[in-house]
Amino acid sequence: MIKNIDQFISELLTDFNPNQVKVLSGRFGLKNGEELTLQSIGDEIGITRERVRQIEEYSIKKLTPKIKEKAGEFLKFSNKHLLDLGGVRRDDNFINDIKYLLKLNENAVKNADQKIRFLYFIAETPNYQTEDDDMHGFWYSDDKAKNKFLDLVKNLTTFLRKSDKKAILEDKAHLKYSKDFVSGHLISIPKHFGSNIFGDFGLREWPEIEPRGIRDKIYLVLRKYGKPLHFEEIAKQIKNFAFDNKPVHAQTAHNELISDDRFVLVGRGIYGLKELGYEPGTVKDVIVRLLKKNGPLTAKEVVNSVAKDRFFKENTVLLNLQNRQYFKKLPDGRYAVIK
Repeated sequence: MIKNIDQFISELLTDFNPNQVKVLSGRFGLKNGEELTLQSIGDEIGITRERVRQIEEYSIKKLTPKIKEKAGEFLKFSNKHLLDLGGVRRDDNFINDIKYLLKLNENAVKNADQKIRFLYFIAETPNYQTEDDDMHGFWYSDDKAKNKFLDLVKNLTTFLRKSDKKAILEDKAHLKYSKDFVSGHLISIPKHFGSNIFGDFGLREWPEIEPRGIRDKIYLVLRKYGKPLHFEEIAKQIKNFAFDNKPVHAQTAHNELISDDRFVLVGRGIYGLKELGYEPGTVKDVIVRLLKKNGPLTAKEVVNSVAKDRFFKENTVLLNLQNRQYFKKLPDGRYAVIK
């Protein structure tokens, strides 16, 4: 096993001339962690971009069998760890795993990430899938493991698109696709999956996962608390959660609350989510709904029932009950809606 990665790489490059060392070091970021372009390396050592490419190609071809021979134990160890994780692992997570297992302290080994990748890339094992618009870069043991992973992504994506969002966000229905650590870490590779600041998982295109504007942030805050909040408190919580570090003024939040029918005014400046059962309307409207739903109620029962949905003062509720155009008092003292 490699005990000193700096010494090991230095020994690997002893047979290479200065230009070859500079090309390899620059292209793989061995010196300062920055992967240089062919042009920038050519400008530094005074040769053409094409000549740098030729040197890189020749050096890698020369170095590959040497690394496979001298780093065989390290490569075998790395591949076994990858297989233990299901054969696929996101690039940054895999490299961090190896650093931890090899006890590579960043203070002692500079640019350890690039040096580990250098050995893997040159040895051509494990296999690497380059990052693109759809996926973060990832390592895989073989095509079977890669295809199994891609099938998981395809099936989970279809499930998310066809399922009810509530079942995903609240009931965590998606967990059947990530019952263990292996499948759990795999879903961090596709870029179209994401999670919000509350840990909810879903598609990044969903506003519940990546809120696009103030209205979406308001929605997330109210759903997080599960109860109505004053618009000033909502603005405060948006700031506290720091969705994107953009300032939100209370009046701006209030304007959005007024203009979006997902939100219901349930008291003076207090808003709740319609999907949580809060309904719009005046005190009179709320009482009418309750009496139609539950039948005749005493004044106290009306007050208590209204309090579950709206933040109205008791006297306000009692005063509305006296409206003879809508309500009548029965002989037993209960109130009913006038049909």
